Parts: sequence; structure tokens; C-alpha cells
Amino acid sequence: MKLTSSFFNEKDSVLLAQDLLWKAFTKITPEWIISGIINETEAYREDDEASHSYWWKKTKRNEVMFKEAWYLYVYFTYGMYNCMNIVSEKEWYWWAVLIRSVIPYKWIELMISNREKFKWKKVNNIKKLSNWPAKVCIAYDIDKKDNWINLLDNNSPIFIEDIWYKLPKVNISKRIWISKGVDKTRRFYFWLK
Repeated sequence: MKLTSSFFNEKDSVLLAQDLLWKAFTKITPEWIISGIINETEAYREDDEASHSYWWKKTKRNEVMFKEAWYLYVYFTYGMYNCMNIVSEKEWYWWAVLIRSVIPYKWIELMISNREKFKWKKVNNIKKLSNWPAKVCIAYDIDKKDNWINLLDNNSPIFIEDIWYKLPKVNISKRIWISKGVDKTRRFYFWLK
């Protein structure tokens, strides 16, 4: 079942980041449906120096963060990669949740093809297919064209589904591979054995 506005309402980024775990992130293409289980997220708020909205800074790049929850915020980084966030909370709250990793489970062949076309390099390990923010976007073929997508719009090709699985345990840690805000424990994840 697709998530509705009630799932997002009254949740700040920290709570939403945890609640998005075990939800299915899905994209419909003309021929395929790509889907994977969200298994790692990070929360970002305006009081966080690692956030694009730190100290309420609004730019053309992060403008969508100032909308209400359920919009997609896609940004270009390191000169070649895209990363994807889901805006959280009410309008003008400047919060978002980074989708760090998904476990592929539907039409994996297309996800592999998207990854291999990007780098022209064979994907040999399915566990590493979409286990990094940029890899998620590449596997789903998500880029700046998908910025500002309303995940609740009935015509949206991208949406999130509840698969009705309750996670027994959420791991919480400090964020990794960033230089600012590393002291905040706003990374949430689980791994399958």
C-alpha cells in the first residue's frame, strides 16, 4: 500500500528516518517497476551543520527542503553523483531524510543495467548494488529531473509503499563519510545476513 500524508504528518526528520526503514521505495518506468527495501537513512535538520539548510539557509538548490513532507529533494554532488532525500515535517521546517541504502528486490536486472551503464563496469556483488546514496540514484536512474517530485501524487512514477513489516531492531550510529555534524547520532539502519 502506498504511503499517504498521514504517515508523514507530525514527524520530524529523526523519527521519519527511522519509520522509513523497511518501506519499499518504488519507481515505475514504461516497461519495468524497480523497487527496493529502504535499509539505511540519515536525518538532517536546520540545526545541523551538515544539512543544506543549516541556519535556515535557503538557496535555489535546497529550495524544495522548505516544502512540506513527501517531496523528493535530489541534488548533484562531487561533480558526478546524485543523492536523494525525502523532505520531512511541515512547510518551512527545512528538514529532510537522506536515503542511504536500499535492498533491491524487484526487477533487479534493470537496477544492475543502470549501474553498469553509468560506470561501464560489471556489478558482481548484489549486496553492493544500491548500498550507497549515489548508487541508489544510479540504480533507480534518479537525477535532477526527479527533484521536486511529490511522492503522494497519484501520477508520480516514484512512491513509497508499506510492506507491513515491523522491524525488530533499528541500529543507530553517528553519520559516516562526512566532515561536518559527525557527532550527531542521526544514522539509522539494519542489515540482512
